[in-house]
Amino acid sequence: MKFRAILSLILLTGVIGLGVIGCKKDRTCKVLVIVQDSLEEPIVGAEIRLWCDDVENPLCIIDENETTLTDGTAHFEFANPGILKVFVDGDPEGYVELQAGEEVEKIIVRP
Repeated sequence: MKFRAILSLILLTGVIGLGVIGCKKDRTCKVLVIVQDSLEEPIVGAEIRLWCDDVENPLCIIDENETTLTDGTAHFEFANPGILKVFVDGDPEGYVELQAGEEVEKIIVRP
């Protein structure tokens, strides 16, 4: 009888442990920047920079660069939420707000 109780306790602990591990959410902040012209055609090879202003937020040290692919997209991933400035080929194009566990999309139309 004691053996059954101990075995049941071990199995119950294992099931609860797996449930806790299996429910862990992905908290990665993803950004998709799409650069296109006024006809909605993708712009290939645009230099995208996501950066945070260390004057406004002295704890922020993000400065990431990517080049757009053949479909005009650039993909970024960050560990923490925040607000970043977006530059395309050195020109400021506004801001993007990182959301935990989500992908944020920013479409930029260039002349």
